Amino acid sequence: MLALDMPPSPRARVRRSGARRALLGIAGALLGTLGASAAHAQGRYESALLGGRSALLGGTGVVLGVDGAAPFLNPATIVRIEDRNIAFSSTFFRYAHRTLEAWHQPGPVDSALYGDLRLDDTTVSDQGLDSLPDATCYFFDWRRGAQGADSRRARVGRQTLAACLAKTEENEFGFDALGFSGESGSRRVSQAQTLRYAWGRFSAGPSWSYRASDRLAMGASLSVVRTRYTSSLGVASVVEDTSTGSATSATYQAALSGDSWDALAHLGVTYRLTSVFSAGLSVRTPSVHIFDSLEASHQDTLATGTTAVRYWAGEGEFVAPPPTRVAVGVSAEWSRLRLELDGFFYMGQREFARVAADREEIAIEGGAVTSRRQSRLDIVEKAAPIVNVGLGAEVFVTRDLSLVGGVNTDFNALSSLRGPVSAESKLFLERMSGVHAGLGMVSYTRFGDLVFGARFDYAAGQMAAFNAFASPVRLDPIDCREFGATLVVAGRVSLRTVEDVAREIGDAVEGSAAAPPARATPREPMRAPAQED
Repeated sequence: MLALDMPPSPRARVRRSGARRALLGIAGALLGTLGASAAHAQGRYESALLGGRSALLGGTGVVLGVDGAAPFLNPATIVRIEDRNIAFSSTFFRYAHRTLEAWHQPGPVDSALYGDLRLDDTTVSDQGLDSLPDATCYFFDWRRGAQGADSRRARVGRQTLAACLAKTEENEFGFDALGFSGESGSRRVSQAQTLRYAWGRFSAGPSWSYRASDRLAMGASLSVVRTRYTSSLGVASVVEDTSTGSATSATYQAALSGDSWDALAHLGVTYRLTSVFSAGLSVRTPSVHIFDSLEASHQDTLATGTTAVRYWAGEGEFVAPPPTRVAVGVSAEWSRLRLELDGFFYMGQREFARVAADREEIAIEGGAVTSRRQSRLDIVEKAAPIVNVGLGAEVFVTRDLSLVGGVNTDFNALSSLRGPVSAESKLFLERMSGVHAGLGMVSYTRFGDLVFGARFDYAAGQMAAFNAFASPVRLDPIDCREFGATLVVAGRVSLRTVEDVAREIGDAVEGSAAAPPARATPREPMRAPAQED
């Protein structure tokens, strides 16, 4: 259970009036262009920067994917990756700037305890800089296949295998010892809050792809998915009546840690319609639950003339199956331009996440235990069907260098926040929808390729804030918004090329090196050679 020392130092307080808030926003935007990212919410399936390259191309890759995102978007595309390759992508810096309206007084006040309490400057601005890894994959040929009739195309009958580990969803947000002080009439308020929560989905497993003809490729992947959610909250509030010297204090502390392990499959195909246009389809199957774990605790205290305490702790189940998804895409490839448009349909879920725990509740009043009982905690978060779209483009400046960019939507599938609710009835605090835009460049060499760029994010919606001036403490929805960007470095390394170079260096050291061959022109696996004029 979270321990909270109070009151915190006044310097921990983050409050912004209109002018100062605007200046902070401009500064945050400038910092964001240097390498930042928004924190991402549960229920936003396009949140993680999967694959690096795909993230910069608007989250696309159902037809033309060749990076670490390929096994998770459409495993049929990995047959495009030649030879043995390690694909990597990294989110080196992630910056988030979030504004929470009316955070310290989000809803109605219990007038019997606090009178007509009206506080000013209760909006909070929070920002942070983090670093996170993304995806790593190893690709290799299982069967080389026979050369097709068109020498520009991949070998017919070729089979490619891959082993991947990736973060497919992420959400981290929090602040420590966030202090607030204010006055309303004869009442003086001092408050401190600490909030931390993290949601993440990690997937690992093998993938396989087969080129059945010079037009058709198919693939499948199996993944073990670990969904982990942790949260901790501490709120301490003191309201003093300066006219009488009386005071009311309330504290709220809660913590939860849950793990859900599931297995699922991705199935996909790609088909070349003409020399320019191609299409792709992939399905993420319903998952099979493997096992889970949950631990949770809670304590709230209200001190007026007497002190009343409610405490409980328990353990049980945390089930969070990944949603079933159908993805379709179309692409066009010319000698200097590639375009891809993808759509992602996520099925609704009656149980996006479910908590079921057996707990022991203890009530204390006036320094004595008044009750002790066993009870059951059940919380279910639902998800609606959601459609997201992504558009990506790659323009070749030279044969070895291209510019990439794209945009994609990221709608929230969780049910909206309506009115005040019990603090023990919700798992997730956010309901924000967003949009992502990426921009970068790709350099192609005979050793592999390197992707460098940034993805920018904007999201807006609601967040559930803890109303410490209600009895019992409850959640009230407030408006919030967030922006940021992520510095992305990604690429592929050809292991065969590395081995050849190492062998050539060894021969040169021994004095037995052959004359160097003519420099080979690098070829990006997705791109046919440029047409002759």
